[in-house]
Amino acid sequence: MNNLELTIYKLIAREVEIHEFEQWVYSEKSLEDLLNSEEYLSLISLSYKQPSSLYEAEKILKRYIDVGKYYDWYLRRVLQKIIEHPNDVHKYIEQCYDMYCDGYSFLDNLGLGYGLAITVPPSKYNAGTWDKLESPEQKMLIEGFYPDVLNEAEKVIRWLDTKKIILTGHDGTYQGVQYSDSREPEEKEPTGYKVATPTKKWWKLW
Repeated sequence: MNNLELTIYKLIAREVEIHEFEQWVYSEKSLEDLLNSEEYLSLISLSYKQPSSLYEAEKILKRYIDVGKYYDWYLRRVLQKIIEHPNDVHKYIEQCYDMYCDGYSFLDNLGLGYGLAITVPPSKYNAGTWDKLESPEQKMLIEGFYPDVLNEAEKVIRWLDTKKIILTGHDGTYQGVQYSDSREPEEKEPTGYKVATPTKKWWKLW
């Protein structure tokens, strides 16, 4: 991945400050070769004092990257954070639930088995949201996920590495991200949650 791709990825993920991005636009010589003259003029003419400028810049630059590779890059970063277990790891675990809802169906074990428990803590905690949990309860909830949640993150990374899951883009609708899936049937079986199917499907945390 080159610096140009990385900067565009960070732009799409909104992980770049406006003033930093503005300076990059003015100094990155490869943009003149990448863009046509009209696009380049539009990019350097944006009013970077306005937050909307990042959205406008994204519209210009996004077409020059492989969107599937962007989603692969973004997912790997979330999974790596779960493996590294930083103090704010709950954000990344919960994000797996958000991504599951956005079409990453192969994140069912991480999203439904762990991420959903951050969004809606188990009933034994008597709290409706993560923020309403006491600090010791937050720690207890997270520590109870390990090492299983780490193993799940590593498993998804292996699927990406071996091309069993290949992210291809986003359909632009509520159905979300698109991908090809060549996993074996047993690899698709739930391990982080239970599925009961006597009359209809529903999910229950372990």
